[in-house]
Amino acid sequence: MASNSVTAAPALLVTVHTQVRDGVPGKLLAHGFMTSGSTVLVPDPPRELASPWRRYILRISRSPGRDGTAEVLPVAGIGLAAVHGDGVSTAAALLTLVWPTRFEVPTVTSTPERIAELLVRHHGDQWAVYAELGFRVVRPARKPGPPDEWWLGPAFEQEVHSSAEDYSCGTCGSSPVCCRRPAPRAAAPAADAA
Repeated sequence: MASNSVTAAPALLVTVHTQVRDGVPGKLLAHGFMTSGSTVLVPDPPRELASPWRRYILRISRSPGRDGTAEVLPVAGIGLAAVHGDGVSTAAALLTLVWPTRFEVPTVTSTPERIAELLVRHHGDQWAVYAELGFRVVRPARKPGPPDEWWLGPAFEQEVHSSAEDYSCGTCGSSPVCCRRPAPRAAAPAADAA
């Protein structure tokens, strides 16, 4: 873990719910963690988070042992990324909030190469990957049985990457330069033979 890139902020508990009416959380769907003040990553999301027609809301609170304050924020948009390759099969939902959380979220920077390396080493366990990178994650209890890989169906094939590095480019957290790579050098124009 790169200790110089992380503040001592406490972990935040982040839960994703359906929104039953304005500002009211409904059924608990998933757990996630903040990757920036206005972005949440949900590892191995349930199929319910892939619906563009539902409205979602987050409940964010400090980890156990802290004060009991919590906030409820609506989700503005959801992106999905998945990988099935390099010995890894996992997905993530990336939730953008309508406005940022009031809680402190540490800034962590990484690269797609580093995330891909950790994904392979941790066999697709994104909770372990992002904790090792320095994100403050609170892992929920594991569900019994194998993960549901619903994202491998034909409806989501455009979201599934065949390499961990391509996948990690879309999930590398709050760093705006995570996936910017130098553009290939343009070939010098050929001299016209006159």
